[in-house]
Amino acid sequence: MTIRKFGRAAVLATLLASAAVGIAWAADGWYARLDAGYSVDGGLKTSTGDLNFDNDWSGHAGLGYAFSNGFRVEGEGAYRQNGLSDIDGDAKATSAMANLYYDFNRDGSIRPYVGVGVGAAKIDVSGAGGPITFDDSDTVAAYQGMAGVAFPLSDRVDLDVGYRYFKAPGGSISGQISSGDAPIPFTIDGDYEHQAVLVGLRFKFGAAA
Repeated sequence: MTIRKFGRAAVLATLLASAAVGIAWAADGWYARLDAGYSVDGGLKTSTGDLNFDNDWSGHAGLGYAFSNGFRVEGEGAYRQNGLSDIDGDAKATSAMANLYYDFNRDGSIRPYVGVGVGAAKIDVSGAGGPITFDDSDTVAAYQGMAGVAFPLSDRVDLDVGYRYFKAPGGSISGQISSGDAPIPFTIDGDYEHQAVLVGLRFKFGAAA
């Protein structure tokens, strides 16, 4: 190889290395997340039987901070609404959660993650079936587990695809049973469960690496 050819090869190698550095995306710092979810299973598990959910959409938004050791902490708000499969009615859940994630392969083009969250949820349930009617709400503690994969789209935006299991146990529902002139009130205990697949975008505020 002549000196001139060697020099051209060196310049080309330098340009390629610079391009590789240019697409190394920062994984640390503040970020915001917006997701749309679609439920795949869920219902109200009550002391007198289960009220299953129709599949429907949910919305999720989070603000968090990613650390260099792979962990992320995040505050999240979410809203879920599902019709009841067995009777005419629906169930809504408005939640505020604190989440902890761990990201694997943080510098790769495919970045799996797992996470857990704890917080509180307001559960609103209404429905009617035969002589039974109910329309009530309760605020209880809640927890969730998450797993998914992030795909970098640019230096500041990731595509996020994941699964989420959400549960708010220990709630109660009050209603009444029509019986002549004096309706009979009742209260039943139950657990709210919701499983969903989520797709969204994660926006990073930090500079590119």
